[in-house]
Amino acid sequence: SPFQDTLLPIIGEEKGWFKEAGLDVSFETLAWNAVMPALASKTIDVAVYNTTGVISVYEKMKDAIFLYPWNIFTEGQAMMGRPGIGLKTVEDFEKEGKSHEEAVKAAVQQLKGKTVITTMGSDMGKSIVEVTENNGLTREDYDIVDMDPDQGLAAFLAGSGDVYLGGIPQRSRLEQEGYLTMIVGPDLAPVPINGWVTTQSFAEQNEETLLKLQNVMFRIIRYTQANTAEVGKIITDKLNQETGSQMTVEQFEKFFKEIEDFAGNASDVQRDILNEDGFAFWKKTWDNDNKYFVEVDKLIPEAVPYDAFKAKEFHEKYVAKYGADETGF
Repeated sequence: SPFQDTLLPIIGEEKGWFKEAGLDVSFETLAWNAVMPALASKTIDVAVYNTTGVISVYEKMKDAIFLYPWNIFTEGQAMMGRPGIGLKTVEDFEKEGKSHEEAVKAAVQQLKGKTVITTMGSDMGKSIVEVTENNGLTREDYDIVDMDPDQGLAAFLAGSGDVYLGGIPQRSRLEQEGYLTMIVGPDLAPVPINGWVTTQSFAEQNEETLLKLQNVMFRIIRYTQANTAEVGKIITDKLNQETGSQMTVEQFEKFFKEIEDFAGNASDVQRDILNEDGFAFWKKTWDNDNKYFVEVDKLIPEAVPYDAFKAKEFHEKYVAKYGADETGF
């Protein structure tokens, strides 16, 4: 999908690393909410997506699995507000003397009677529902307009809605245009975890291929960590060609280094995501996804089992083949 993080795999093609690994890779650019349907129809074999995507479709697509994480959307989520209509940010409320917790609640309470544009059935819509439920608002207190992130951005810029929540490219465009960054990151919901999503049948038939794919992905991340401006130019050129984000290289560098966390090797994944004391322990996000889809928004009848998260098994095979502490590129 055309986001600054999900586009990172194209660097593997740019550098010839997929071919070097013996992989024949082609890319399909899809809107965020079109990814899982494309996987279900076998239009694609593997996608960059998150745990929310698997949980949202599992009832109808029991073959869907979250294979392996390599990106934590730490501070990436942001609720953006329209300026000039009286909205305040968490920071504004803190300057008035409120504690951080009180400031978050006050910022959320402003949504009463307002219209929110976001993408439902995704971590974006989940964040809106989660943060309002946790801070005293019901779904009847505000309206939601469900749109693809880019379509939602266009509508918001054209004057529709009071609040918007999309991806980082959309956030960067709105920040450039003077919109308010009201609430960010973990204040909205447990951090989304992004990585490879595929099907159990494809994974079983292509284990070596997927291990090579992840090996190249780690290589891409380490290269980006060392050459952020160079990669930023490649990514923002493609991103701005396909969306209206107008993201700059400087913004890419900030988002890559300060807003999101990228795993450069298997040790990083183990420490941050697979370990119970990791700041993005996967079960917290998985349980929160299930709570949203089953209890809060009632989109699926029952919780999706942990078995659909295959990272631990894949991780063990990866470490056995490549080791845990790879460096260089």
